Amino acid sequence: MRVRTLWRVPVFCLLASLLSYWLTVFAGPLFYVNRAANADGSIEVSVDPLRSTLLQIALFLLVLLLGALWAFRSMTRREIACSAALLILPMLAIVLAQLWVPSFPLKVSVFLSPFYNWSGSLSSLLMRCSLPLPAATIIAQFAPLLFVPFGRQKV
Repeated sequence: MRVRTLWRVPVFCLLASLLSYWLTVFAGPLFYVNRAANADGSIEVSVDPLRSTLLQIALFLLVLLLGALWAFRSMTRREIACSAALLILPMLAIVLAQLWVPSFPLKVSVFLSPFYNWSGSLSSLLMRCSLPLPAATIIAQFAPLLFVPFGRQKV
Protein backbone atom coordinates (compact mmCIF):
# COMPACT_ATOMS: atom_id res chain seq x y z
CA MET A 1 0.00 0.00 0.00
CA ARG A 2 1.29 3.43 -0.91
CA VAL A 3 1.39 5.76 2.07
CA ARG A 4 1.22 8.85 -0.12
CA THR A 5 -2.29 7.93 -1.26
CA LEU A 6 -3.79 7.72 2.25
CA TRP A 7 -4.64 11.41 2.29
CA ARG A 8 -6.64 11.40 -0.95
CA VAL A 9 -10.08 10.26 0.23
CA PRO A 10 -10.22 12.42 3.39
CA VAL A 11 -9.02 15.54 1.59
CA PHE A 12 -11.31 14.95 -1.37
CA CYS A 13 -14.35 14.34 0.85
CA LEU A 14 -13.67 17.37 3.03
CA LEU A 15 -13.18 19.65 0.00
CA ALA A 16 -16.28 18.19 -1.66
CA SER A 17 -18.24 18.79 1.54
CA LEU A 18 -17.11 22.41 1.66
CA LEU A 19 -18.05 22.92 -1.99
CA SER A 20 -21.45 21.24 -1.64
CA TYR A 21 -22.08 23.27 1.54
CA TRP A 22 -21.44 26.56 -0.25
CA LEU A 23 -23.49 25.46 -3.27
CA THR A 24 -26.36 24.48 -0.98
CA VAL A 25 -26.21 27.70 1.03
CA PHE A 26 -25.72 30.19 -1.79
CA ALA A 27 -26.96 28.56 -5.00
CA GLY A 28 -29.52 26.26 -3.40
CA PRO A 29 -32.10 28.96 -2.62
CA LEU A 30 -32.11 29.94 -6.29
CA PHE A 31 -33.11 26.39 -7.11
CA TYR A 32 -35.58 25.30 -4.44
CA VAL A 33 -36.92 28.37 -2.61
CA ASN A 34 -40.28 29.66 -3.84
CA ARG A 35 -41.21 33.30 -3.38
CA ALA A 36 -44.73 34.56 -4.06
CA ALA A 37 -46.20 38.02 -3.60
CA ASN A 38 -49.62 38.10 -1.97
CA ALA A 39 -52.38 40.53 -2.87
CA ASP A 40 -51.61 42.65 0.20
CA GLY A 41 -47.97 43.08 -0.90
CA SER A 42 -46.43 40.62 1.55
CA ILE A 43 -44.00 38.04 0.24
CA GLU A 44 -44.51 34.38 1.08
CA VAL A 45 -41.38 32.23 1.06
CA SER A 46 -41.45 28.42 1.06
CA VAL A 47 -39.09 25.56 0.31
CA ASP A 48 -39.98 23.01 -2.34
CA PRO A 49 -39.07 19.62 -0.79
CA LEU A 50 -38.83 17.86 -4.16
CA ARG A 51 -36.38 20.40 -5.57
CA SER A 52 -34.38 20.33 -2.34
CA THR A 53 -34.13 16.54 -2.53
CA LEU A 54 -33.14 16.66 -6.20
CA LEU A 55 -30.37 19.15 -5.40
CA GLN A 56 -29.06 16.93 -2.60
CA ILE A 57 -29.11 13.86 -4.85
CA ALA A 58 -27.35 15.74 -7.65
CA LEU A 59 -24.60 17.04 -5.36
CA PHE A 60 -24.09 13.62 -3.77
CA LEU A 61 -23.86 11.85 -7.14
CA LEU A 62 -21.59 14.55 -8.55
CA VAL A 63 -19.12 14.08 -5.72
CA LEU A 64 -19.37 10.30 -5.99
CA LEU A 65 -18.72 10.32 -9.74
CA LEU A 66 -15.89 12.86 -9.56
CA GLY A 67 -14.17 10.81 -6.89
CA ALA A 68 -14.77 7.49 -8.56
CA LEU A 69 -13.93 8.42 -12.13
CA TRP A 70 -11.27 11.06 -11.59
CA ALA A 71 -9.69 11.33 -8.15
CA PHE A 72 -9.32 7.68 -7.14
CA ARG A 73 -9.03 5.77 -10.40
CA SER A 74 -5.32 5.09 -9.86
CA MET A 75 -5.87 3.70 -6.36
CA THR A 76 -6.58 0.09 -5.48
CA ARG A 77 -9.70 -0.87 -3.56
CA ARG A 78 -7.65 -1.57 -0.46
CA GLU A 79 -5.99 1.85 -0.60
CA ILE A 80 -9.35 3.57 -0.98
CA ALA A 81 -10.80 1.62 1.96
CA CYS A 82 -7.82 2.43 4.23
CA SER A 83 -7.91 6.06 3.18
CA ALA A 84 -11.66 6.25 3.76
CA ALA A 85 -11.20 4.76 7.24
CA LEU A 86 -9.02 7.75 8.15
CA LEU A 87 -12.05 9.95 7.59
CA ILE A 88 -14.78 7.60 8.82
CA LEU A 89 -13.37 6.98 12.30
CA PRO A 90 -13.20 10.62 13.47
CA MET A 91 -16.49 11.45 11.73
CA LEU A 92 -18.20 8.52 13.43
CA ALA A 93 -16.80 9.47 16.84
CA ILE A 94 -18.05 13.05 16.46
CA VAL A 95 -21.50 11.95 15.25
CA LEU A 96 -21.87 9.47 18.11
CA ALA A 97 -20.89 12.20 20.56
CA GLN A 98 -23.41 14.59 18.99
CA LEU A 99 -26.15 11.98 19.22
CA TRP A 100 -25.59 10.68 22.73
CA VAL A 101 -23.70 13.30 24.74
CA PRO A 102 -26.42 15.57 26.08
CA SER A 103 -24.25 18.64 26.55
CA PHE A 104 -22.30 18.44 23.28
CA PRO A 105 -21.35 22.02 22.38
CA LEU A 106 -23.52 23.51 19.67
CA LYS A 107 -20.64 25.73 18.52
CA VAL A 108 -18.62 22.63 17.60
CA SER A 109 -21.52 21.19 15.61
CA VAL A 110 -22.05 24.45 13.72
CA PHE A 111 -18.31 24.79 13.04
CA LEU A 112 -18.06 21.23 11.69
CA SER A 113 -21.23 21.33 9.57
CA PRO A 114 -19.51 22.50 6.33
CA PHE A 115 -17.01 19.65 6.62
CA TYR A 116 -19.72 16.98 6.88
CA ASN A 117 -22.14 18.32 4.31
CA TRP A 118 -21.52 15.63 1.70
CA SER A 119 -22.32 12.77 4.06
CA GLY A 120 -25.01 14.94 5.64
CA SER A 121 -26.88 15.05 2.35
CA LEU A 122 -26.88 11.24 2.36
CA SER A 123 -28.29 11.15 5.90
CA SER A 124 -30.97 13.63 4.87
CA LEU A 125 -31.91 11.40 1.94
CA LEU A 126 -31.99 8.35 4.22
CA MET A 127 -34.29 10.17 6.64
CA ARG A 128 -36.63 11.00 3.76
CA CYS A 129 -36.80 7.22 3.25
CA SER A 130 -38.18 7.06 6.83
CA LEU A 131 -35.00 5.94 8.59
CA PRO A 132 -34.69 7.32 12.15
CA LEU A 133 -32.17 10.11 12.72
CA PRO A 134 -29.54 8.07 14.63
CA ALA A 135 -29.52 5.25 12.08
CA ALA A 136 -29.41 7.61 9.09
CA THR A 137 -26.54 9.70 10.46
CA ILE A 138 -24.48 6.68 11.47
CA ILE A 139 -24.97 4.96 8.10
CA ALA A 140 -24.13 8.19 6.24
CA GLN A 141 -20.71 8.36 7.89
CA PHE A 142 -19.71 5.34 5.83
CA ALA A 143 -20.33 7.21 2.56
CA PRO A 144 -16.59 7.40 1.68
CA LEU A 145 -16.65 3.61 1.33
CA LEU A 146 -18.85 4.05 -1.74
CA PHE A 147 -15.65 4.87 -3.65
CA VAL A 148 -14.21 1.38 -3.01
CA PRO A 149 -15.98 -0.47 -5.88
CA PHE A 150 -14.50 2.02 -8.35
CA GLY A 151 -10.92 1.23 -7.36
CA ARG A 152 -8.59 -1.06 -9.25
CA GLN A 153 -8.68 -4.73 -8.29
CA LYS A 154 -4.92 -5.24 -7.73
CA VAL A 155 -1.64 -3.40 -8.13
